[in-house]
Amino acid sequence: MAPTSLPPPPRPRLVALDAARAIGVVAMVVGHTLDALLSPEARALPGVVTYWKLRGLTAPLFLLVAGWAVTEAIRRARARGEGRGAVRGFAIVRGRLPRVLLLLGVGAALRWPGWGAAGLSAGDHAVWAHLLGLDALHVIALSLLGVALVSALELRPREEALTFALLLVAAVAFGMREPGQPVTLPGVAWEQLLGGTSPFPLVPWSAYFLAGCLVGLTVRDGSGRPALAMAALGGVLFLATFWQGVGSAPPGQPALIAYRIGLVLLLLAALSRLPAAVGAAAAPLGRHSLAVYALHVPLVYGWSTVPGLAWRVGPALSVAQALGAALLVLLACALVAALLAAARRAGRRGLGALGAALQRTSAAR
Repeated sequence: MAPTSLPPPPRPRLVALDAARAIGVVAMVVGHTLDALLSPEARALPGVVTYWKLRGLTAPLFLLVAGWAVTEAIRRARARGEGRGAVRGFAIVRGRLPRVLLLLGVGAALRWPGWGAAGLSAGDHAVWAHLLGLDALHVIALSLLGVALVSALELRPREEALTFALLLVAAVAFGMREPGQPVTLPGVAWEQLLGGTSPFPLVPWSAYFLAGCLVGLTVRDGSGRPALAMAALGGVLFLATFWQGVGSAPPGQPALIAYRIGLVLLLLAALSRLPAAVGAAAAPLGRHSLAVYALHVPLVYGWSTVPGLAWRVGPALSVAQALGAALLVLLACALVAALLAAARRAGRRGLGALGAALQRTSAAR
């Protein structure tokens, strides 16, 4: 009897990745809530001023970790496909399209300008610029699509890493472009993609995502010598840029990007030393990052014509009060996200059971 090929054993979860995703979610919710609710007096406190400088690391952490997670997911998909028809070529792209479309859809929904719906039909460039502006979800979606296309080429690991590195350099270079003055709606869309009034234009913000892809290709499980190399590179980037005072520099400045990547790499290297139990405990919050993002933004800032805490409460709270509000927002969004995930799993099981029952009925006939 010929031996059967067994699927490879499941890979252990990456402690640094799970912990970093959870930290990113917490930092995101806390940062947005404090931004909306802290009083001017509280913002002037020395500790808050220092925090505000460090708060700029939240989005780079979020994007870099997303790039690492995508690279790891593609690697694991290929490993699961061994012996059963490998996941190859554009099947990688096809498998990630639903996620790309979901991220773009949620991102667009969060920016829906219900207050300016008439302006959309009238072709008002300002309203269209708001709708077409890119947030972090758009950057992740478009970067994910690009990475999937590169992965579909089935390059050798070194060639793939070199491609991501070149794309990273291109993102930084184009991030320094002079803003345009579009006079047509397609021009507005293009300008918002690369800059304009977008909070997170594709360039240079995709550079952090691509840095995460390079981490995923080289660090693997995030431990041992690769983790030491990540810490060394992070230290070099940090020491080479911290003295320039880039904390207040424009987002597209190369020194600021290197500075932030260096700090995130140092953080990831430190998180790789955590026990596996910590990563397991942090993993659920990281898995709900999209739902928490989609829930907390309208809750804090409002959506369309529905006001959020920023309008209902406003910048009037002390540090302790704002932190308490942030904790409540985080807990409420995480709970709703968990309930939605449980309902989705129950729905899938129900559909599976219904399909099996229909098959049995058809076979009985």
